[in-house]
Amino acid sequence: MTSSSRFIGGSGSAWLRPSAVEGWRAVSRQLASAPHEPVTKAVGRLKASYSTAGLDFAGGTAILEALGPAVESAHKSYQLLIEMEARRSVPTWLTVLPRGRLAFRDVLTADVHECFRRAGAFSAHPTRDAVEFLDRLANMARAQANLALVESGRTAERKSFDLEVARCATISGAPPVEWVALDDNSAGFDIRSSRCVDGQARPKLIEVKSCRSSPLQMIVTRHEWQTACRNRDSFVVHLWDIATDQLHELSWEYLQHHMPVDQGNGHWDNATLILRGLHAN
Repeated sequence: MTSSSRFIGGSGSAWLRPSAVEGWRAVSRQLASAPHEPVTKAVGRLKASYSTAGLDFAGGTAILEALGPAVESAHKSYQLLIEMEARRSVPTWLTVLPRGRLAFRDVLTADVHECFRRAGAFSAHPTRDAVEFLDRLANMARAQANLALVESGRTAERKSFDLEVARCATISGAPPVEWVALDDNSAGFDIRSSRCVDGQARPKLIEVKSCRSSPLQMIVTRHEWQTACRNRDSFVVHLWDIATDQLHELSWEYLQHHMPVDQGNGHWDNATLILRGLHAN
């Protein structure tokens, strides 16, 4: 297994150490001055020099294999490596970064903290470049969080779809269940199913939500609620408790007691409902 494959598959956090980064920078400078010199020979020359004593040339060489030569600017080199680490391994500190520098600093090891400091992240008067660097990392964190939410949402939709297919098989004359959200995410609901009313198949429109927190909560968009209000008799929310794999089916009648209203110049867009005392269906 090569060093670069370890970087891709593992955490890569061992490389976020100043000794390894400076080893990478030193080897890069040596190769720039002697471009045809083998890496092993360049490292040998550096090890024999008093000025580079204490640098981690094994780690530096591994970074070189994965990322290529370091750039001339020290803080840019640290930024480059930190961003690569964030993309490849999604370390724990990445998820904390959107909360701001104070909370973020508390979760870093001494070596990683020093790497961020050398990247310009903790300056009292950060440059525009350093702020943009932190913003790029924060956007990575948000993208990862959104991906997890999308995956959780799709899993919940699949569970509701399979449940409705099995249930509708017992309803005479029920049309095929449709997973609407796969084709049109703007419909205001996710699944078109059926319910049995007086022995007849009637429409059932399902908006699917998922949550793993306690108490359970969910976000209802204005568009979803407008869709619900136009289809009061057929609209329901399937709220899946991910932690317990339990389903809560919520009717329009239940939801309307908890929804906000526009007042004066106030116009609500998304509503977060915190739901306590729900019982599984």
